[in-house]
Amino acid sequence: MGPFDAIAIGGGLAGAAFALELRRHGVSVAIIERARAPHHKVCGDFHSREAQELLARLGIDVARLGAARVSTLRLAAGRRAATAPLPFPAIGLSRFTLDEALLRAAGDAGAEILRGESVAGLEPDGGHVVVRAGRRVLRARSVALATGKHNVRGWPRARASMTAFKIQLVPTPAAQRQLSDVVQLAGYRGGYIGACLVEDGSATICWLADEDFMNRTAGDWSRQLASISRQSPFLGDLLAGSKFVAAEPAAIAAIPFGYTRQETIAPNVYPVGDQLAVIPSITGDGTSLALASGLRAARAIVAGEAADAYQRASLARTRAQFRWARTVHSISRNRPMRALGLGAVALAPRLASLLAELTRTRDIDSLLT
Repeated sequence: MGPFDAIAIGGGLAGAAFALELRRHGVSVAIIERARAPHHKVCGDFHSREAQELLARLGIDVARLGAARVSTLRLAAGRRAATAPLPFPAIGLSRFTLDEALLRAAGDAGAEILRGESVAGLEPDGGHVVVRAGRRVLRARSVALATGKHNVRGWPRARASMTAFKIQLVPTPAAQRQLSDVVQLAGYRGGYIGACLVEDGSATICWLADEDFMNRTAGDWSRQLASISRQSPFLGDLLAGSKFVAAEPAAIAAIPFGYTRQETIAPNVYPVGDQLAVIPSITGDGTSLALASGLRAARAIVAGEAADAYQRASLARTRAQFRWARTVHSISRNRPMRALGLGAVALAPRLASLLAELTRTRDIDSLLT
């Protein structure tokens, strides 16, 4: 198999977008995906207008995949809640469905997909990169580091204390009505939780737990949900009578929210998605950033642009967005600030709409052509 002009290490949104764009330019590319089959990713499954536009550019029809419409943001703290219109049309669609659709599109375009292979090493070697995956040793002129929140050995990112959980459930009719056309966010002592409907009438809940909350609940996700339900009645109402679709949630620890990769790995290694920058999940813009970075890295390769130039330009585009995202994340973690923010949104819903707009991925128009 091979050799290849490029390799995507990771078959999630960023890696598949990278490979698909390169195939459209006639570049030979392989995707190394460690999971053997579709699986749930730790993600709130909320996707903004920008994400939908980028997916359409990649040939993904989210309506055909069953995406649920979202037009309203509901914020909650304790028994208080406030709503605001989103400044863009959004959708709920599981990463289980979306990632597989995009990976399949890359394969249909001619990308070689190696499933069930874990990358043990990534070694720049002159004008090539050597990638060790299982018993395979692959070489390519360029590589996209697209492993999401999982690090490749030898190329770590900063670590942090937050752990994220995600599980899907089949809601009751009452819970479905509660979430219809809504993405709901609630803060609690230890983190925040989000919920929205996705395809087939199911719902996704995704929550963050800081180190103290993990210790208080012994890392037990069911105890965490019970604790959050006591603090936030909306979650108790959502869970009452609903059925989980898995025995336990997907989880990932030490997520460095707000991280941006400043160092260059090698002139021909392009970090994309969460390996480039990790936006706080409360903004719901991770999908857009992943897709945009995959497309930009692919176009940089086609144009002969080195990874350091691509990286600097990409991070420059996100600077203002990340500044606002970090601010919103900090407010959500502070109980008095949460209460103050909720009161402000109740009085002026446009404030939440403005913050949602300020935390979007910018300058995607050039990627849509």
